[in-house]
Amino acid sequence: MNEELRQFIKEALERGQERDVIRQVLLEAGWQEREVRNALGAFAEVAFPVAVPRPRPYLHAREAFLYLVSFIALYVFAFSLGAVFFGLIDYHFSSSIYRYEPGPSAAQTTALAAIIVAFPLYLFLMRRLAVAVAADPERRQSLIRRWLTYLTLVVGAAIILGDVIALLARLLAGDPTAGFVLKVLAILLITGPIFAYYLWDMRQAEDQVTESVSRAAPMLRGLVIGAVVVVVATLGYSIYLVGTPGEQRDVRLDRERVGHLRDISRNIDTYYRLNGEMPGSLEDLVGPRFYVESIEDPETGGPYEYLISEGNAYEICAFFATDNREEERERRSFSESLWDHGPGRNCFQLEARAEPR
Repeated sequence: MNEELRQFIKEALERGQERDVIRQVLLEAGWQEREVRNALGAFAEVAFPVAVPRPRPYLHAREAFLYLVSFIALYVFAFSLGAVFFGLIDYHFSSSIYRYEPGPSAAQTTALAAIIVAFPLYLFLMRRLAVAVAADPERRQSLIRRWLTYLTLVVGAAIILGDVIALLARLLAGDPTAGFVLKVLAILLITGPIFAYYLWDMRQAEDQVTESVSRAAPMLRGLVIGAVVVVVATLGYSIYLVGTPGEQRDVRLDRERVGHLRDISRNIDTYYRLNGEMPGSLEDLVGPRFYVESIEDPETGGPYEYLISEGNAYEICAFFATDNREEERERRSFSESLWDHGPGRNCFQLEARAEPR
């Protein structure tokens, strides 16, 4: 609030001037309606020889903590939702060369976990703060709330501006791929409602409007319900694609088994090159000249099967829980396809080589 304006109104009220007269004079002098209304609202309408100020909003430490945590949860949720959207777009629209590996990456699972935690936390905290503001509208004027909101608006405006510029640049370059356009729309879908809500909220706080808040309640509830639907649908579809935790554990263990078998195969080649014969058992590969990660199944702890055939031919066998034969074959090398497997016991027929593979 302008201190000069506040001091003028204070002196005018103390000299017995009517509020309507003060308001009209200030408007004629060029002050804005909103500024005059807020300045007049700073003084109580009570009969007293001097102007009585209304209590200014005071922010308790607990309330400051709630605002800080709520905005942190909002940022974590927004960035994580963007990461999930980008992952889904890459999964469906990127070329096979650039697609992610089957199964979720650490970044994707972290983003899903962040949404599951941050989104309900944000809704809970905002609900508590909204109840507090409804009970005491002056809380809308708290400084930390205003600073964090304006910071959010600045960040949102910068993201939207950069998003639109990037889209126009790709359009002018004649390369608006479907995946890129969808990523731009995903950013707008996340940032747009957040920016619009907090811009509206700041206007209500600056204008000290309380009646419109109650009228806008159905719209706000609709916005929250829409956000919940989008988040739940995104989480559900993402979890459907990546599989349940149990399924992902099976995939991880099977990949570890394939890594062990590939490692064993390389070391059998080394043994054959150094000794001119096949190792009698996998235990022969455990020594200072070899670098075998493990000759045992990561789940059961039992050794992998090793069977010597004629000459330098041999088999190594393991039990698998999943089928990796449907993974995008066009982006897998021939050496990787050697380790295709289905569920159950699988044996891989190989030959030891004296030269590196």
